[in-house]
Amino acid sequence: MAPEIITLQLGSYANYVGAHFWNLQDEAIATGQQEDWSNMAASIDHEVFCSWSEDGKGRVSYAPRTVVLDFSGALGGVSFSPDAAEAVAASMAAGSWSGPVQVHSTRRAAKSSFRQQLEAAAEADEGDEAAAAAQQAALEAAALALHQEQQPKYWTDYLQVDLHPSTVLILPGVWQGSSAWHGWGPAPDSSSSREAAEAAGDRVRWWAEQCDRLQGLQVLADDLGGWGGVGRSIVQELREEYASQPLLYFSLQQQQQQQQQQAAANTNSSSSSRRQLSQCMSVAEVTQLASLYVPLVAPASTAGSSSNFQAAALLAAAIDTATLPLRCNTGAHTAAGAALGSTDLHSLCHLLAGPAANLAALSLQLPPGELPSSTPEAASQQDTSSSSGALLSLSGSSSSSYLLTAGVQLGPEQCLAESLTLRGARVSAATLACSSQAKAALDALLLQRQRNTIGHPCVSHSCISPMPVALPLSFPHWLGSAAAAAAAASSSGSSSGAAGVRIPMLSRPGMDAVAAPGALSRLTATASFEGVLAGLSSSMRRLVPSGQGRACLDEWGYSVGDTQELQERLMELAQRYDSDDGL
Repeated sequence: MAPEIITLQLGSYANYVGAHFWNLQDEAIATGQQEDWSNMAASIDHEVFCSWSEDGKGRVSYAPRTVVLDFSGALGGVSFSPDAAEAVAASMAAGSWSGPVQVHSTRRAAKSSFRQQLEAAAEADEGDEAAAAAQQAALEAAALALHQEQQPKYWTDYLQVDLHPSTVLILPGVWQGSSAWHGWGPAPDSSSSREAAEAAGDRVRWWAEQCDRLQGLQVLADDLGGWGGVGRSIVQELREEYASQPLLYFSLQQQQQQQQQQAAANTNSSSSSRRQLSQCMSVAEVTQLASLYVPLVAPASTAGSSSNFQAAALLAAAIDTATLPLRCNTGAHTAAGAALGSTDLHSLCHLLAGPAANLAALSLQLPPGELPSSTPEAASQQDTSSSSGALLSLSGSSSSSYLLTAGVQLGPEQCLAESLTLRGARVSAATLACSSQAKAALDALLLQRQRNTIGHPCVSHSCISPMPVALPLSFPHWLGSAAAAAAAASSSGSSSGAAGVRIPMLSRPGMDAVAAPGALSRLTATASFEGVLAGLSSSMRRLVPSGQGRACLDEWGYSVGDTQELQERLMELAQRYDSDDGL
Protein backbone atom coordinates (compact mmCIF):
# COMPACT_ATOMS: atom_id res chain seq x y z
CA MET A 1 0.00 0.00 0.00
CA ALA A 2 1.28 3.47 -0.93
CA PRO A 3 1.66 6.14 1.78
CA GLU A 4 -1.49 8.15 2.48
CA ILE A 5 -2.38 11.75 1.65
CA ILE A 6 -4.78 13.95 3.64
CA THR A 7 -6.81 16.52 1.71
CA LEU A 8 -8.12 19.84 3.06
CA GLN A 9 -10.95 21.75 1.36
CA LEU A 10 -11.20 25.40 2.37
CA GLY A 11 -14.28 27.32 1.27
CA SER A 12 -17.39 26.86 -0.82
CA TYR A 13 -15.79 26.86 -4.28
CA ALA A 14 -13.09 24.48 -3.05
CA ASN A 15 -15.91 22.19 -1.96
CA TYR A 16 -17.57 22.44 -5.38
CA VAL A 17 -14.27 21.21 -6.84
CA GLY A 18 -13.80 18.70 -4.02
CA ALA A 19 -17.27 17.19 -4.56
CA HIS A 20 -16.43 16.47 -8.22
CA PHE A 21 -12.98 15.18 -7.22
CA TRP A 22 -14.42 12.67 -4.76
CA ASN A 23 -17.13 11.65 -7.23
CA LEU A 24 -14.35 10.77 -9.69
CA GLN A 25 -12.62 8.67 -7.03
CA ASP A 26 -15.90 6.97 -6.14
CA GLU A 27 -16.65 6.12 -9.77
CA ALA A 28 -13.15 4.75 -10.31
CA ILE A 29 -13.57 2.49 -7.28
CA ALA A 30 -16.97 1.31 -8.56
CA THR A 31 -15.48 0.22 -11.90
CA GLY A 32 -13.64 -2.53 -10.04
CA GLN A 33 -16.93 -4.42 -9.95
CA GLN A 34 -17.59 -4.12 -13.70
CA GLU A 35 -16.34 -6.74 -16.15
CA ASP A 36 -15.80 -4.46 -19.15
CA TRP A 37 -13.21 -2.40 -17.25
CA SER A 38 -10.77 -5.34 -17.47
CA ASN A 39 -9.53 -4.93 -13.91
CA MET A 40 -8.23 -1.45 -14.73
CA ALA A 41 -9.34 -0.11 -11.36
CA ALA A 42 -6.65 -2.31 -9.79
CA SER A 43 -4.02 -0.08 -11.41
CA ILE A 44 -4.99 2.70 -8.95
CA ASP A 45 -4.32 2.53 -5.23
CA HIS A 46 -7.47 4.16 -3.87
CA GLU A 47 -6.18 4.06 -0.29
CA VAL A 48 -3.84 6.97 -0.99
CA PHE A 49 -6.73 9.45 -0.83
CA CYS A 50 -9.40 7.32 0.88
CA SER A 51 -9.73 5.24 4.03
CA TRP A 52 -11.61 1.97 3.91
CA SER A 53 -13.75 -0.07 6.25
CA GLU A 54 -15.52 -3.42 6.10
CA ASP A 55 -19.01 -4.17 7.40
CA GLY A 56 -20.29 -7.40 8.92
CA LYS A 57 -21.14 -8.82 5.50
CA GLY A 58 -17.61 -8.32 4.23
CA ARG A 59 -18.50 -5.37 2.02
CA VAL A 60 -15.71 -2.81 1.71
CA SER A 61 -16.54 0.90 1.62
CA TYR A 62 -14.26 3.90 1.09
CA ALA A 63 -14.45 7.36 2.67
CA PRO A 64 -12.50 10.43 1.54
CA ARG A 65 -9.56 11.19 3.81
CA THR A 66 -10.43 14.87 3.84
CA VAL A 67 -11.19 17.81 6.10
CA VAL A 68 -13.94 20.11 4.82
CA LEU A 69 -14.43 23.72 5.95
CA ASP A 70 -17.33 25.91 4.87
CA PHE A 71 -19.80 28.56 5.95
CA SER A 72 -22.94 27.90 7.95
CA GLY A 73 -25.79 26.86 5.68
CA ALA A 74 -23.45 25.60 2.95
CA LEU A 75 -24.51 21.95 3.22
CA GLY A 76 -28.07 22.48 2.01
CA GLY A 77 -30.31 19.62 3.06
CA VAL A 78 -27.47 17.22 3.81
CA SER A 79 -26.12 16.61 7.31
CA PHE A 80 -23.06 14.42 7.82
CA SER A 81 -23.55 14.30 11.58
CA PRO A 82 -26.31 11.99 12.88
CA ASP A 83 -26.67 14.23 15.94
CA ALA A 84 -27.07 17.50 14.05
CA ALA A 85 -30.78 17.89 14.69
CA GLU A 86 -30.38 17.08 18.37
CA ALA A 87 -27.53 19.58 18.68
CA VAL A 88 -29.68 22.37 17.25
CA ALA A 89 -32.53 21.52 19.62
CA ALA A 90 -30.16 21.43 22.59
CA SER A 91 -28.67 24.79 21.72
CA MET A 92 -32.15 26.34 21.61
CA ALA A 93 -33.05 24.86 24.99
CA ALA A 94 -29.83 25.83 26.72
CA GLY A 95 -30.51 29.53 27.08
CA SER A 96 -30.88 31.13 30.50
CA TRP A 97 -33.58 33.60 29.41
CA SER A 98 -36.86 32.93 31.27
CA GLY A 99 -38.99 35.54 29.53
CA PRO A 100 -41.13 35.17 26.40
CA VAL A 101 -39.36 33.84 23.32
CA GLN A 102 -40.21 34.30 19.66
CA VAL A 103 -38.68 31.84 17.23
CA HIS A 104 -38.15 32.92 13.63
CA SER A 105 -36.99 30.13 11.39
CA THR A 106 -36.86 29.21 7.74
CA ARG A 107 -37.70 25.89 6.26
CA ARG A 108 -34.70 23.63 6.11
CA ALA A 109 -33.24 23.23 2.63
CA ALA A 110 -34.41 20.07 0.91
CA LYS A 111 -32.03 17.46 -0.41
CA SER A 112 -31.64 17.48 -4.17
CA SER A 113 -33.50 14.84 -6.14
CA PHE A 114 -30.14 13.37 -7.17
CA ARG A 115 -29.03 13.00 -3.57
CA GLN A 116 -32.37 11.44 -2.62
CA GLN A 117 -32.08 8.90 -5.43
CA LEU A 118 -28.53 8.05 -4.36
CA GLU A 119 -29.74 7.26 -0.86
CA ALA A 120 -32.64 5.22 -2.22
CA ALA A 121 -30.26 3.24 -4.43
CA ALA A 122 -28.05 2.46 -1.43
CA GLU A 123 -31.02 0.97 0.40
CA ALA A 124 -32.47 -0.94 -2.57
CA ASP A 125 -32.69 -4.74 -2.62
CA GLU A 126 -29.66 -5.96 -4.58
CA GLY A 127 -31.40 -9.19 -5.56
CA ASP A 128 -34.35 -7.55 -7.31
CA GLU A 129 -33.07 -6.83 -10.83
CA ALA A 130 -36.26 -5.10 -11.98
CA ALA A 131 -36.27 -2.78 -8.99
CA ALA A 132 -32.55 -2.11 -9.46
CA ALA A 133 -33.12 -1.17 -13.12
CA ALA A 134 -35.97 1.16 -12.18
CA GLN A 135 -33.85 2.74 -9.48
CA GLN A 136 -30.98 3.28 -11.92
CA ALA A 137 -33.35 4.94 -14.38
CA ALA A 138 -34.62 7.26 -11.63
CA LEU A 139 -31.05 8.10 -10.65
CA GLU A 140 -30.11 8.94 -14.24
CA ALA A 141 -33.21 11.13 -14.59
CA ALA A 142 -32.22 13.02 -11.44
CA ALA A 143 -28.67 13.44 -12.78
CA LEU A 144 -30.07 14.78 -16.07
CA ALA A 145 -32.10 17.35 -14.15
CA LEU A 146 -28.92 18.33 -12.34
CA HIS A 147 -27.19 19.00 -15.67
CA GLN A 148 -30.13 20.96 -17.05
CA GLU A 149 -30.14 23.12 -13.94
CA GLN A 150 -26.39 23.78 -14.56
CA GLN A 151 -25.87 25.49 -11.20
CA PRO A 152 -26.89 23.44 -8.17
CA LYS A 153 -27.32 25.69 -5.14
CA TYR A 154 -25.13 23.53 -2.90
CA TRP A 155 -22.13 21.31 -3.57
CA THR A 156 -23.81 18.57 -1.57
CA ASP A 157 -26.56 18.44 -4.23
CA TYR A 158 -24.30 16.32 -6.45
CA LEU A 159 -21.87 14.77 -3.96
CA GLN A 160 -22.00 10.98 -4.44
CA VAL A 161 -19.96 9.97 -1.39
CA ASP A 162 -20.60 10.17 2.32
CA LEU A 163 -18.14 12.20 4.34
CA HIS A 164 -17.14 11.12 7.82
CA PRO A 165 -18.84 13.37 10.42
CA SER A 166 -15.48 14.12 12.04
CA THR A 167 -14.17 15.67 8.83
CA VAL A 168 -16.81 18.35 8.21
CA LEU A 169 -16.21 21.68 9.95
CA ILE A 170 -18.84 24.40 9.58
CA LEU A 171 -17.90 27.83 10.96
CA PRO A 172 -20.62 28.71 13.48
CA GLY A 173 -22.33 32.05 12.95
CA VAL A 174 -20.44 32.80 9.72
CA TRP A 175 -22.67 32.81 6.66
CA GLN A 176 -21.93 33.11 2.96
CA GLY A 177 -21.61 36.80 2.03
CA SER A 178 -20.43 37.97 5.43
CA SER A 179 -18.71 41.34 5.03
CA ALA A 180 -15.54 40.13 6.78
CA TRP A 181 -15.18 37.24 4.34
CA HIS A 182 -14.46 39.07 1.10
CA GLY A 183 -11.26 38.70 -0.91
CA TRP A 184 -8.37 37.54 1.28
CA GLY A 185 -10.72 37.33 4.26
CA PRO A 186 -10.43 37.90 8.02
CA ALA A 187 -7.09 38.76 9.57
CA PRO A 188 -4.96 35.71 10.45
CA ASP A 189 -5.03 36.66 14.13
CA SER A 190 -8.83 37.11 14.27
CA SER A 191 -10.84 34.80 16.52
CA SER A 192 -12.52 33.09 13.54
CA SER A 193 -9.14 32.38 11.93
CA ARG A 194 -7.64 31.01 15.14
CA GLU A 195 -10.65 28.84 15.89
CA ALA A 196 -10.79 27.47 12.35
CA ALA A 197 -7.05 26.73 12.37
CA GLU A 198 -7.25 24.89 15.68
CA ALA A 199 -10.31 22.87 14.66
CA ALA A 200 -8.84 21.96 11.26
CA GLY A 201 -5.58 20.96 12.91
CA ASP A 202 -7.44 18.64 15.27
CA ARG A 203 -9.22 16.95 12.38
CA VAL A 204 -6.04 16.55 10.33
CA ARG A 205 -4.38 15.09 13.40
CA TRP A 206 -7.29 12.63 13.76
CA TRP A 207 -6.74 11.42 10.20
CA ALA A 208 -2.95 11.33 10.56
CA GLU A 209 -3.21 9.03 13.59
CA GLN A 210 -5.01 6.50 11.38
CA CYS A 211 -2.37 6.57 8.64
CA ASP A 212 0.38 3.96 8.46
CA ARG A 213 2.71 6.20 6.45
CA LEU A 214 1.56 9.75 5.82
CA GLN A 215 3.27 11.07 2.67
CA GLY A 216 1.88 14.60 2.69
CA LEU A 217 -1.04 17.02 2.46
CA GLN A 218 -3.13 18.29 -0.43
CA VAL A 219 -5.03 21.57 -0.06
CA LEU A 220 -7.91 22.82 -2.24
CA ALA A 221 -8.45 26.46 -1.26
CA ASP A 222 -10.90 29.17 -2.23
CA ASP A 223 -8.36 31.70 -1.03
CA LEU A 224 -9.77 34.62 -3.03
CA GLY A 225 -13.31 33.96 -1.80
CA GLY A 226 -12.76 34.90 1.84
CA TRP A 227 -10.64 31.96 2.96
CA GLY A 228 -7.15 33.30 2.28
CA GLY A 229 -6.29 34.52 5.77
CA VAL A 230 -7.89 31.47 7.40
CA GLY A 231 -6.19 29.14 4.94
CA ARG A 232 -2.83 30.73 5.69
CA SER A 233 -3.39 30.23 9.43
CA ILE A 234 -4.36 26.61 8.89
CA VAL A 235 -1.43 25.84 6.62
CA GLN A 236 0.99 27.59 8.96
CA GLU A 237 -0.21 25.49 11.90
CA LEU A 238 0.06 22.30 9.85
CA ARG A 239 3.57 23.17 8.70
CA GLU A 240 4.66 23.52 12.31
CA GLU A 241 3.37 20.05 13.16
CA TYR A 242 4.12 18.30 9.86
CA ALA A 243 7.26 20.18 8.85
CA SER A 244 8.80 17.21 7.04
CA GLN A 245 5.67 16.48 4.96
CA PRO A 246 5.25 18.04 1.51
CA LEU A 247 2.17 20.21 0.98
CA LEU A 248 0.58 20.59 -2.47
CA TYR A 249 -1.62 23.71 -2.59
CA PHE A 250 -4.23 24.32 -5.32
CA SER A 251 -5.43 27.94 -5.27
CA LEU A 252 -8.89 27.79 -6.88
CA GLN A 253 -10.32 30.91 -8.46
CA GLN A 254 -13.81 31.28 -9.89
CA GLN A 255 -14.07 32.61 -13.43
CA GLN A 256 -16.13 35.57 -12.19
CA GLN A 257 -13.28 36.48 -9.83
CA GLN A 258 -10.79 36.28 -12.70
CA GLN A 259 -12.90 38.54 -14.90
CA GLN A 260 -13.36 41.03 -12.07
CA GLN A 261 -9.61 40.94 -11.45
CA GLN A 262 -8.88 41.84 -15.07
CA ALA A 263 -11.51 44.60 -15.12
CA ALA A 264 -10.25 45.93 -11.80
CA ALA A 265 -6.80 46.62 -13.20
CA ASN A 266 -8.15 49.77 -14.85
CA THR A 267 -10.28 51.05 -11.96
CA ASN A 268 -9.60 52.57 -8.57
CA SER A 269 -12.61 51.34 -6.57
CA SER A 270 -12.20 49.76 -3.15
CA SER A 271 -13.53 46.45 -4.46
CA SER A 272 -10.97 46.42 -7.26
CA SER A 273 -8.17 47.16 -4.79
CA ARG A 274 -9.38 44.33 -2.59
CA ARG A 275 -9.43 41.84 -5.47
CA GLN A 276 -5.96 42.74 -6.72
CA LEU A 277 -4.42 42.73 -3.26
CA SER A 278 -6.06 39.38 -2.50
CA GLN A 279 -4.24 37.81 -5.45
CA CYS A 280 -0.96 39.34 -4.30
CA MET A 281 -1.45 38.13 -0.75
CA SER A 282 -2.28 34.60 -1.83
CA VAL A 283 0.89 34.15 -3.85
CA ALA A 284 3.21 36.03 -1.48
CA GLU A 285 1.93 34.35 1.69
CA VAL A 286 1.15 30.79 0.63
CA THR A 287 4.29 30.17 -1.43
CA GLN A 288 6.28 30.60 1.78
CA LEU A 289 4.39 27.70 3.36
CA ALA A 290 3.47 25.32 0.53
CA SER A 291 5.90 22.93 -1.13
CA LEU A 292 4.17 23.60 -4.46
CA TYR A 293 1.59 26.30 -5.29
CA VAL A 294 -0.71 25.73 -8.29
CA PRO A 295 -3.18 28.54 -9.17
CA LEU A 296 -6.20 27.32 -11.17
CA VAL A 297 -9.14 28.93 -12.97
CA ALA A 298 -11.37 27.58 -15.77
CA PRO A 299 -10.70 29.51 -19.02
CA ALA A 300 -13.34 32.09 -19.94
CA SER A 301 -13.68 30.49 -23.39
CA THR A 302 -14.68 27.18 -21.84
CA ALA A 303 -18.32 26.18 -22.16
CA GLY A 304 -20.01 26.44 -18.79
CA SER A 305 -17.13 28.38 -17.16
CA SER A 306 -19.60 30.82 -15.59
CA SER A 307 -21.22 27.96 -13.67
CA ASN A 308 -19.36 26.92 -10.52
CA PHE A 309 -20.78 23.42 -10.92
CA GLN A 310 -19.40 23.00 -14.43
CA ALA A 311 -16.13 24.90 -14.08
CA ALA A 312 -15.35 23.01 -10.87
CA ALA A 313 -15.76 19.71 -12.73
CA LEU A 314 -13.02 20.70 -15.18
CA LEU A 315 -10.63 21.65 -12.37
CA ALA A 316 -11.42 18.43 -10.49
CA ALA A 317 -10.72 16.30 -13.57
CA ALA A 318 -7.38 18.06 -14.00
CA ILE A 319 -6.38 17.56 -10.36
CA ASP A 320 -7.51 13.93 -10.50
CA THR A 321 -5.30 13.19 -13.52
CA ALA A 322 -2.32 15.30 -12.40
CA THR A 323 -2.19 13.48 -9.04
CA LEU A 324 -2.63 10.02 -10.58
CA PRO A 325 1.15 9.28 -10.38
CA LEU A 326 0.82 9.50 -6.58
CA ARG A 327 -1.59 6.56 -6.48
CA CYS A 328 -0.57 4.33 -9.36
CA ASN A 329 -0.33 0.66 -8.46
CA THR A 330 2.49 -0.44 -10.74
CA GLY A 331 2.26 -4.03 -9.50
CA ALA A 332 -1.24 -4.58 -10.94
CA HIS A 333 -1.45 -5.85 -14.52
CA THR A 334 -4.48 -5.12 -16.69
CA ALA A 335 -5.41 -6.21 -20.18
CA ALA A 336 -3.79 -3.00 -21.43
CA GLY A 337 -0.65 -3.45 -19.34
CA ALA A 338 0.55 -2.05 -16.04
CA ALA A 339 0.74 1.55 -14.91
CA LEU A 340 4.16 3.13 -15.42
CA GLY A 341 5.91 6.06 -13.74
CA SER A 342 4.47 6.22 -10.25
CA THR A 343 6.02 8.70 -7.83
CA ASP A 344 5.40 10.23 -4.39
CA LEU A 345 4.38 13.72 -3.33
CA HIS A 346 7.85 14.69 -2.11
CA SER A 347 9.47 13.77 -5.44
CA LEU A 348 6.74 15.52 -7.44
CA CYS A 349 7.07 18.78 -5.49
CA HIS A 350 10.88 18.61 -5.56
CA LEU A 351 10.89 18.16 -9.34
CA LEU A 352 8.66 21.15 -10.05
CA ALA A 353 9.87 23.52 -7.32
CA GLY A 354 13.56 22.88 -7.95
CA PRO A 355 14.32 24.89 -11.13
CA ALA A 356 13.08 28.29 -9.85
CA ALA A 357 10.16 29.18 -7.55
CA ASN A 358 7.67 26.72 -6.12
CA LEU A 359 4.87 27.57 -8.57
CA ALA A 360 3.44 25.30 -11.26
CA ALA A 361 0.83 25.64 -13.99
CA LEU A 362 -1.68 22.94 -14.93
CA SER A 363 -3.25 22.08 -18.27
CA LEU A 364 -5.56 19.27 -19.33
CA GLN A 365 -6.54 17.55 -22.56
CA LEU A 366 -9.85 15.72 -22.13
CA PRO A 367 -9.68 13.68 -24.25
CA PRO A 368 -6.22 13.80 -25.85
CA GLY A 369 -5.62 12.80 -29.45
CA GLU A 370 -5.00 9.24 -30.52
CA LEU A 371 -1.53 7.74 -30.64
CA PRO A 372 0.19 8.15 -34.01
CA SER A 373 0.54 4.88 -35.90
CA SER A 374 3.98 3.47 -36.58
CA THR A 375 3.33 2.17 -40.11
CA PRO A 376 1.76 3.81 -43.22
CA GLU A 377 -0.83 1.00 -43.44
CA ALA A 378 -1.88 1.51 -39.83
CA ALA A 379 -1.90 5.26 -40.28
CA SER A 380 -4.26 4.94 -43.25
CA GLN A 381 -6.61 2.76 -41.22
CA GLN A 382 -6.37 5.18 -38.30
CA ASP A 383 -7.44 8.13 -40.44
CA THR A 384 -10.70 6.40 -41.34
CA SER A 385 -11.51 5.17 -37.86
CA SER A 386 -10.46 8.16 -35.77
CA SER A 387 -13.27 9.92 -33.97
CA SER A 388 -11.75 13.38 -34.31
CA GLY A 389 -8.79 13.10 -36.68
CA ALA A 390 -6.57 14.55 -33.93
CA LEU A 391 -3.35 12.85 -32.88
CA LEU A 392 -1.62 13.03 -29.52
CA SER A 393 0.24 16.33 -29.16
CA LEU A 394 1.78 18.54 -26.50
CA SER A 395 0.77 21.76 -28.27
CA GLY A 396 -2.55 22.14 -26.45
CA SER A 397 -4.19 23.66 -29.52
CA SER A 398 -7.17 21.31 -29.80
CA SER A 399 -10.71 22.19 -28.71
CA SER A 400 -10.42 19.67 -25.87
CA SER A 401 -7.31 21.36 -24.40
CA TYR A 402 -7.60 23.62 -21.36
CA LEU A 403 -4.89 25.85 -19.88
CA LEU A 404 -6.04 26.24 -16.28
CA THR A 405 -3.45 28.71 -14.94
CA ALA A 406 -4.04 32.32 -16.01
CA GLY A 407 -1.29 34.51 -17.43
CA VAL A 408 1.27 31.79 -18.24
CA GLN A 409 2.51 30.07 -21.36
CA LEU A 410 3.51 26.43 -21.71
CA GLY A 411 5.67 26.74 -24.80
CA PRO A 412 8.78 24.55 -24.93
CA GLU A 413 11.06 27.57 -24.47
CA GLN A 414 9.40 28.44 -21.15
CA CYS A 415 9.25 24.89 -19.76
CA LEU A 416 11.70 24.26 -16.89
CA ALA A 417 10.32 21.02 -15.45
CA GLU A 418 7.19 19.03 -16.04
CA SER A 419 5.13 16.09 -14.82
CA LEU A 420 2.95 14.57 -17.56
CA THR A 421 0.21 11.99 -17.01
CA LEU A 422 -1.34 10.14 -19.95
CA ARG A 423 -4.23 7.87 -19.08
CA GLY A 424 -6.58 5.79 -21.22
CA ALA A 425 -4.62 6.47 -24.43
CA ARG A 426 -6.17 5.20 -27.66
CA VAL A 427 -4.80 3.71 -30.84
CA SER A 428 -8.18 4.13 -32.53
CA ALA A 429 -11.63 5.45 -31.74
CA ALA A 430 -12.66 2.14 -30.22
CA THR A 431 -9.44 0.63 -28.88
CA LEU A 432 -7.16 1.36 -25.95
CA ALA A 433 -3.41 1.46 -26.38
CA CYS A 434 -1.31 -0.76 -24.17
CA SER A 435 0.97 0.98 -21.68
CA SER A 436 4.15 0.38 -23.68
CA GLN A 437 2.59 1.94 -26.80
CA ALA A 438 1.46 5.00 -24.87
CA LYS A 439 4.87 5.42 -23.24
CA ALA A 440 6.68 5.13 -26.57
CA ALA A 441 4.41 7.74 -28.16
CA LEU A 442 4.79 10.21 -25.29
CA ASP A 443 8.57 9.70 -25.12
CA ALA A 444 8.78 10.39 -28.85
CA LEU A 445 6.94 13.70 -28.43
CA LEU A 446 9.21 14.73 -25.55
CA LEU A 447 12.31 13.81 -27.52
CA GLN A 448 11.13 15.82 -30.52
CA ARG A 449 10.45 18.81 -28.27
CA GLN A 450 13.94 18.52 -26.81
CA ARG A 451 15.50 18.49 -30.30
CA ASN A 452 13.49 21.57 -31.29
CA THR A 453 14.52 23.56 -28.21
CA ILE A 454 18.25 22.97 -27.85
CA GLY A 455 19.52 25.27 -25.13
CA HIS A 456 16.23 25.14 -23.22
CA PRO A 457 16.39 21.91 -21.22
CA CYS A 458 13.23 20.73 -19.49
CA VAL A 459 13.36 17.93 -16.93
CA SER A 460 10.29 15.73 -17.46
CA HIS A 461 8.58 12.97 -15.54
CA SER A 462 5.89 10.94 -17.29
CA CYS A 463 3.25 8.59 -15.95
CA ILE A 464 1.23 6.17 -18.07
CA SER A 465 -1.99 4.63 -16.81
CA PRO A 466 -4.31 2.29 -18.74
CA MET A 467 -7.24 3.59 -16.66
CA PRO A 468 -9.44 6.10 -18.56
CA VAL A 469 -11.45 8.75 -16.74
CA ALA A 470 -14.50 7.11 -15.15
CA LEU A 471 -17.03 9.92 -15.48
CA PRO A 472 -19.73 9.81 -12.79
CA LEU A 473 -23.39 10.50 -13.60
CA SER A 474 -23.11 13.96 -12.06
CA PHE A 475 -20.23 15.00 -14.33
CA PRO A 476 -21.19 17.72 -16.89
CA HIS A 477 -21.94 16.48 -20.40
CA TRP A 478 -19.73 18.92 -22.26
CA LEU A 479 -16.47 17.59 -20.77
CA GLY A 480 -15.12 14.73 -22.85
CA SER A 481 -18.57 13.54 -23.95
CA ALA A 482 -18.56 14.46 -27.64
CA ALA A 483 -15.45 12.45 -28.47
CA ALA A 484 -16.51 9.70 -26.11
CA ALA A 485 -19.92 9.39 -27.77
CA ALA A 486 -18.32 9.25 -31.22
CA ALA A 487 -15.96 6.55 -30.02
CA ALA A 488 -18.89 4.59 -28.64
CA ALA A 489 -20.68 4.76 -31.97
CA SER A 490 -17.53 3.69 -33.78
CA SER A 491 -16.85 0.74 -31.48
CA SER A 492 -20.29 -0.87 -31.99
CA GLY A 493 -19.44 -3.37 -29.28
CA SER A 494 -16.40 -4.72 -31.10
CA SER A 495 -13.40 -5.60 -28.98
CA SER A 496 -10.90 -6.09 -31.80
CA GLY A 497 -8.03 -3.68 -32.34
CA ALA A 498 -4.30 -3.13 -32.17
CA ALA A 499 -4.10 -3.83 -28.47
CA GLY A 500 -7.22 -5.98 -28.39
CA VAL A 501 -8.71 -3.96 -25.53
CA ARG A 502 -12.05 -2.31 -26.08
CA ILE A 503 -12.56 1.07 -24.41
CA PRO A 504 -14.91 0.56 -21.44
CA MET A 505 -18.34 2.20 -21.58
CA LEU A 506 -20.04 4.66 -19.23
CA SER A 507 -23.69 5.41 -18.54
CA ARG A 508 -24.54 9.08 -19.12
CA PRO A 509 -27.94 10.58 -18.26
CA GLY A 510 -30.03 11.46 -21.29
CA MET A 511 -27.54 9.84 -23.67
CA ASP A 512 -26.57 6.45 -24.99
CA ALA A 513 -23.62 4.79 -23.31
CA VAL A 514 -20.32 6.53 -24.13
CA ALA A 515 -16.73 5.35 -24.17
CA ALA A 516 -14.66 6.42 -21.17
CA PRO A 517 -12.37 9.27 -22.32
CA GLY A 518 -8.64 9.38 -21.81
CA ALA A 519 -6.80 12.44 -20.50
CA LEU A 520 -3.39 14.10 -20.65
CA SER A 521 -2.35 16.49 -17.88
CA ARG A 522 0.75 18.66 -17.73
CA LEU A 523 1.88 20.06 -14.38
CA THR A 524 4.57 22.50 -15.46
CA ALA A 525 7.17 24.76 -13.88
CA THR A 526 7.28 27.53 -16.49
CA ALA A 527 9.52 30.60 -16.79
CA SER A 528 6.49 32.66 -17.84
CA PHE A 529 5.60 32.96 -14.13
CA GLU A 530 8.23 35.73 -14.08
CA GLY A 531 5.83 38.15 -15.79
CA VAL A 532 2.93 37.11 -13.57
CA LEU A 533 4.92 37.69 -10.39
CA ALA A 534 6.40 40.98 -11.59
CA GLY A 535 2.88 42.17 -12.38
CA LEU A 536 1.66 41.25 -8.92
CA SER A 537 4.60 43.05 -7.32
CA SER A 538 3.84 46.15 -9.41
CA SER A 539 0.16 46.05 -8.38
CA MET A 540 1.12 45.79 -4.74
CA ARG A 541 3.61 48.67 -5.00
CA ARG A 542 0.88 50.82 -6.56
CA LEU A 543 -1.95 49.87 -4.20
CA VAL A 544 -0.24 49.79 -0.80
CA PRO A 545 0.24 53.58 -0.49
CA SER A 546 -3.34 54.29 -1.61
CA GLY A 547 -6.06 54.92 0.95
CA GLN A 548 -8.21 52.05 -0.33
CA GLY A 549 -5.32 49.62 -0.39
CA ARG A 550 -4.16 50.62 3.07
CA ALA A 551 -7.71 50.17 4.42
CA CYS A 552 -7.87 46.62 3.07
CA LEU A 553 -4.49 45.70 4.51
CA ASP A 554 -5.37 47.19 7.90
CA GLU A 555 -8.58 45.14 7.88
CA TRP A 556 -6.57 42.01 7.15
CA GLY A 557 -4.12 42.78 9.96
CA TYR A 558 -1.00 43.74 7.92
CA SER A 559 1.30 46.56 8.93
CA VAL A 560 3.35 48.68 6.54
CA GLY A 561 6.40 46.57 7.34
CA ASP A 562 4.50 43.35 6.65
CA THR A 563 3.36 44.52 3.23
CA GLN A 564 6.85 45.71 2.33
CA GLU A 565 8.19 42.24 3.07
CA LEU A 566 5.47 40.60 0.96
CA GLN A 567 6.14 42.94 -1.96
CA GLU A 568 9.83 42.06 -1.76
CA ARG A 569 8.84 38.39 -1.64
CA LEU A 570 6.99 38.73 -4.97
CA MET A 571 9.95 40.44 -6.63
CA GLU A 572 12.34 37.83 -5.24
CA LEU A 573 10.16 35.05 -6.69
CA ALA A 574 10.08 36.80 -10.09
CA GLN A 575 13.87 37.18 -10.12
CA ARG A 576 14.33 33.44 -9.70
CA TYR A 577 13.11 33.06 -13.29
CA ASP A 578 15.56 35.62 -14.69
CA SER A 579 17.38 33.89 -17.56
CA ASP A 580 20.48 35.97 -16.81
CA ASP A 581 20.77 34.07 -13.53
CA GLY A 582 21.35 30.83 -15.32
CA LEU A 583 17.89 29.41 -15.88
